[in-house]
Amino acid sequence: MVVLCEEELIRFTSLEYLLLVLPLGASLYLGHRMIRGMAKRRKSVALILRGLIYILLVLSVMGPVLYRANQGACTVFLVDRSDSITDRDRQRQDEFIERAIATMPDGDQAAIVAFGANAVIESAPAGRRQLRRIESKVEATNSNLAGALRLASAIFPPGKARRAVVLSDGNETQGELKAAATTAKSDTIELDFVALGGDKTGAEALISSLELPDSGKADQPFDLKVQIESKGISSGTLIIDRDGTILDRRQVSLHDGHNTLMVKQTVKDVGLVRYRATLQANSDTDPRNNVGAGFINVRGRPKLLLVQANGKDKSLFDALLKGGLNVDLVFPGSLPSRREQLQAYDSILLNDINATLIPPTTQEAIVSAARDSGVGVAMIGGEDSFLPGGWYGTAITEALPVDLNIRQKKSLAAASVLIIADCSGSMGQEEDGVTKIKLASRAAEETIKMLGPMDRIAVAGSSDGIEIVAPIQSAANKEAAINGARKLAVTGGGIYIRPSILKAEEILKSEPSKTRHFILLADGADSTDWEGALQTAARMRAQKITTSVVAIGDGKDVPDLRKLAAIGGGRFYLALKANQLPAIFTQDTSVMSRSAIEEGAFVPKVTQLDDSIRGVFDGGAPPLLAYCLTEPKPLAKVILKSKKDDPLLLQGRAGLAQTMAFTSDAKARWARGWIGWDGFATFWSQQVRAIGRQSPENNYQVSVVEAGGKSKVSIAGRDEAGNLLDAPSTPVRISSPDDKSKELVLLQTAPGTYEGEFDVTAMGSYIVSVVEPDGKGGSKIQTAGVSVAYPPEYRVLRTNRALLSEAAKLTGGRELVKPEDVHAKNAIPGQSLTEMWSTFLFAALLLLPFDIANRRLSVSLWQLFNRRPKASTTPEVTRLQTLKSIKKVKQSPVQTPATPMQISRPAPIQPEPEPAESKPNPESAGSALLEARRKRDRSE
Repeated sequence: MVVLCEEELIRFTSLEYLLLVLPLGASLYLGHRMIRGMAKRRKSVALILRGLIYILLVLSVMGPVLYRANQGACTVFLVDRSDSITDRDRQRQDEFIERAIATMPDGDQAAIVAFGANAVIESAPAGRRQLRRIESKVEATNSNLAGALRLASAIFPPGKARRAVVLSDGNETQGELKAAATTAKSDTIELDFVALGGDKTGAEALISSLELPDSGKADQPFDLKVQIESKGISSGTLIIDRDGTILDRRQVSLHDGHNTLMVKQTVKDVGLVRYRATLQANSDTDPRNNVGAGFINVRGRPKLLLVQANGKDKSLFDALLKGGLNVDLVFPGSLPSRREQLQAYDSILLNDINATLIPPTTQEAIVSAARDSGVGVAMIGGEDSFLPGGWYGTAITEALPVDLNIRQKKSLAAASVLIIADCSGSMGQEEDGVTKIKLASRAAEETIKMLGPMDRIAVAGSSDGIEIVAPIQSAANKEAAINGARKLAVTGGGIYIRPSILKAEEILKSEPSKTRHFILLADGADSTDWEGALQTAARMRAQKITTSVVAIGDGKDVPDLRKLAAIGGGRFYLALKANQLPAIFTQDTSVMSRSAIEEGAFVPKVTQLDDSIRGVFDGGAPPLLAYCLTEPKPLAKVILKSKKDDPLLLQGRAGLAQTMAFTSDAKARWARGWIGWDGFATFWSQQVRAIGRQSPENNYQVSVVEAGGKSKVSIAGRDEAGNLLDAPSTPVRISSPDDKSKELVLLQTAPGTYEGEFDVTAMGSYIVSVVEPDGKGGSKIQTAGVSVAYPPEYRVLRTNRALLSEAAKLTGGRELVKPEDVHAKNAIPGQSLTEMWSTFLFAALLLLPFDIANRRLSVSLWQLFNRRPKASTTPEVTRLQTLKSIKKVKQSPVQTPATPMQISRPAPIQPEPEPAESKPNPESAGSALLEARRKRDRSE
């Protein structure tokens, strides 16, 4: 440790490197002794320079750190902007911060971080300034104080004492503030707080939880436990409903504090059933938190959901009942749309139903129930199923074992397709955040994707004129065609029918394809210029060019558009919503290009033995009359085929579920001979049982409890003999309200008991599925659920001062009363740290050139820095004279001495004439050279 002054010192983090001084010192000493031919003074300078370089290098690797006492302070204000903060408290926050910044001492800095579920920097650290309105937007449904403190710790500038001031009611719903405060203490951050929420004086009541048994049996009574918190409300009306059906309505008496109400219920429905409790109370300041929801898993006879649009033909429904199945027959308008509602069924059958009749959100819910909860899904063919039903590219077909992109794989007759879309002003309107023209462009894109490489495609827009965005071209280059289709844009005006159909005739009449088809997308209420349009459509029909019409909206022009499609030999579609366009376009293209249905009687061929058809075809089967064209997916099991080896019955998997596709129908149209066949009921009952979720009595008891923004899953396992079981071999699957899924890893907390947690921050239902092997190669699936009826922020009734105080004490902080309290001296002023290794290394590199110069240059460092003129005491011998003298000495003969005691001396050299002021040197040239060298050495 090196002390520079009272406020600064240098510490070394790696003192073990100090041992390097020994070998470096030894090498320096030996190197100094071995130097020869260097003047003594220059040699000493070299030793000093090399020694300093060694010392600086050793100091740099020892990890030098400069500790300097902080000067001034930086305060970061953490401003709670969650829903639990009232407008009055928000005003108080602004006033407190504004006053604190206005009275901030010179040299101090302040910053602002706004937070809810997330935290954002409202203003970076800066000096005294006028506070502007806090404009940052955060997710207000939760409070994450820990996240705000972590963000604050990252923006403190160096050299300042650190203080964080949180202005909140302390009701955190995410994160761990005390854990974050412990980390802040190690970073010398002092946490102070201003408690808010004291103005919540109005009457308030809320349902804190609705508790139900985890599971039960059909017709077995159980108790609903409703937990209610009340402040200033003494009575209200409690309403209990099951899946939207009101079961109970009663008056209840309340007292301040915690209230528990018991409601007895009996349920007949099998599956995961959701109950909801609603409290109605007068003078309640916030009714948003007067709802609670929960689930009970009712075990009983498996139930099947059959969905079909035709209510007259109940052939399949009757066959399933005959097979002993519990069936609910619903039409598209009554189809459950939530995942939790679908949990009541073990399998779902879509019987010859058009894709446009099932909204995309409902399709996603069905797929989620299959993937995450094991609900079986099957699609049965017909004229409104698979490709003819517009299912290409939908979420449902992604889960089925069939591929509908058959024009890419089958050798079908080439088709030329032209799409002309309405680009008038009405197409600029939005549906669910997307303009109608964008949906039309997407429909054209999906049509291009399903076409084969031998097909041809063109796309144009129609308003005041016809703009071709994708000229007629081969569908092999899909990217170019799709890029053109994406250029469809609103150009104003209206759609003109006559120019559109004339352009279609012009483009398609010269096309060589066997099938030539025109799709017109028009506004059902604003289609003009009909002169000669019907005649042109008839002329195109005579040239074997078909015309289909899609009307957006049910307007005055729909009858004429329907007539145009009839004359053109195509189909008419009424799209009440623009999001139906992709399904309609692909459906029409597949039907009109003859790539959707294969007609002709055939007897199914068994290609793979399976339990689902065991005993059904032993005595043969009647013929089927047609089927929808599909291709099997790579892992699909093809059990039945047509006479052309096209797939007829397929099975596959989607997540936890078994899925099935039957490409012919189950009605009196294509399966006319099957309906009266003895094997009809057996066939369908076995198919449904094969894909149904297996949910008999499980060995695992599943419990799900929600508290504080998290849900804890607890699983206890015992076999029939009461022995403890290990954790399920398959991870627990969680399905969230946004239809996304994730896996939950369980940890053992007790013998036979395993637990795990997951976040439940979003409103809605979370479905938990536990998979258990059944010992026969299959699996049993048990489900449970938890429902978040309202954001945790709405559950706040009072300030959590205790949490704020505990977190502040961990860092040496306190509660602030006045804005001026912010500027009190920090309990731990702290120090700023600066690494100094680079400084020492730079100093060593700076000395290195001087060391090299001292050793290599003929002029010494001493001469460079001490160049002072000296008075000459003897006459100077010039360089020329010296050279001449040396030459004469070499040329003079060597005389032999006369006697041993006599030394012969050379004749004196006569110097050349010098100026008057110079006197000749009486000594010889050798003496002069010797004397000059001695003077030089003395000067050095």
